[in-house]
Amino acid sequence: MADVHKSIDKFREMMSKEVYSEPDTPLHQNLINQVVPGLIKNPDGPKVGDKIVDIGCGSGYMLDKFVEAGYNKSDMTGVTMGEVDLATVKEKGYEGYPYDMSFTDFADDSFDFGIVRHCLEHSAWPYLTLMEFNRILKMGGRMYIEMPAPGGDRKLEHWQNHYSVMGQNMWGSLMVRSGFHWKSSLMDLTLTDEATGDKYKEPYHWYLITKIVDRKDYKPADQSFLTWMANELTVWQTNKDKK
Repeated sequence: MADVHKSIDKFREMMSKEVYSEPDTPLHQNLINQVVPGLIKNPDGPKVGDKIVDIGCGSGYMLDKFVEAGYNKSDMTGVTMGEVDLATVKEKGYEGYPYDMSFTDFADDSFDFGIVRHCLEHSAWPYLTLMEFNRILKMGGRMYIEMPAPGGDRKLEHWQNHYSVMGQNMWGSLMVRSGFHWKSSLMDLTLTDEATGDKYKEPYHWYLITKIVDRKDYKPADQSFLTWMANELTVWQTNKDKK
């Protein structure tokens, strides 16, 4: 019989060698500068006092922006596998951890809000990763996810360490199976290559998901579960609309 654990360990080791460092760029800093005020104004965005985790936080630029907006640094946690970024995050005074997003050591129900910008597309097992997000979020916890959509000029679905550049329907289905309500929008950007001046189109999806069902029991998402989950989503939305 195949040694499943050994195969997974070898696969994870292989993937770790495909990871590349992506330093902060003016493009992403500009996007973050726009996203943070929008999240703060959003009724489902993070509140001051929430325990917030930024998964794939880089050097902590987005955490910095929340602190500048009045959020507590002591409530902020960063996750990055980059050694330099991790050191920077800790030097800034944040809690920082070098976890794989699919296999964190956080306790159950640790966070009120999560941020996952341009990170989830790097998961080779997106369903498992979303289940892990469900585990570490409190009931009713929310998460902002931003990632490239397929079909852009740069064909990001073929880039190194990109394994899950998928369409909205597939992501939405996995989010429901993982116990989340989700809503999404498309940012259809036209970007400029700083080196060549060439312009290219790049579609990004953002998702705001809310944990409405605890999935730590790992109940199979068979048809009966999906039917039950559809009813839970309807009840949750109805109750939300009444507030």
